[in-house]
Amino acid sequence: MAWVEQLPNDTYSGDTLIVAGDITHILSKLEQTLRIFKSKFKEVYYCPGNHELWISSNDTDLGIKDSVSKFFHILELCEEIGVHTRTGISEGVTIVPLFGWYDESLHIPMPEVVSDITLWTDYHLCKWTEEVPREGAAKYFVQLNTAHMPNPLDTTKVITFSHFFTSRKLMNAYGDEMRRRRKEIQKTAQQLKQEQDTVRANFSLVAGTDLFDKQIELLHSLVHIFGHSHRKMQVEIDGTRYINNPLGYTYERAAGLIAPPHDLLQIDI
Repeated sequence: MAWVEQLPNDTYSGDTLIVAGDITHILSKLEQTLRIFKSKFKEVYYCPGNHELWISSNDTDLGIKDSVSKFFHILELCEEIGVHTRTGISEGVTIVPLFGWYDESLHIPMPEVVSDITLWTDYHLCKWTEEVPREGAAKYFVQLNTAHMPNPLDTTKVITFSHFFTSRKLMNAYGDEMRRRRKEIQKTAQQLKQEQDTVRANFSLVAGTDLFDKQIELLHSLVHIFGHSHRKMQVEIDGTRYINNPLGYTYERAAGLIAPPHDLLQIDI
């Protein structure tokens, strides 16, 4: 919250901010953060991440008993604040939020790490329904995008964004980049301790879904912004530039796990 509050009030008053999820699972803090963003930027686009859909006692006290209900509650909150969760046009650029979740379509077996989805916090804190079970969450959320897809014949430039990884090609590129970094970066004692203290679960199990593939191909997006991984990355795949610019947790920044600068990234297309 301190990082959000310290953003200057006038510098970005003519700019559009894209937030690819994972602000917080606490609704009061989510609302406060989005309101601050809206006060500092001309337009704000946002899609919920996996953290936002964790269910706590604060949610159940509000009558929100499952993650699907919380998702739609967040969309209503955004509409009230004036934060975009649907397709819009800003400065001649079409911006398309893509809702999603993860399935095992991006799973890459890694013998050196644990492959067990129950290790992930989502498995315990997200609550699903009979209509939308855990196994069907990715398909359910991705299908919601079809009602808000722009005309593919539109000649405006397109930026898409999602919280989750969108294809096996992106998952492979991420894996290659992480392996390259491990070889090149001299780890500090603090970083090594952080790795030892962390369960080395296979991220590809919960990275995203290839169900996004056709939507992004249809939209011909020049840039796709994604989150979820807590590791900075830029890569071009099939003519689309994929960008992840996370802030991550405070301890990750302090330990150098997220490369500086820990700041907004300007995108020119």
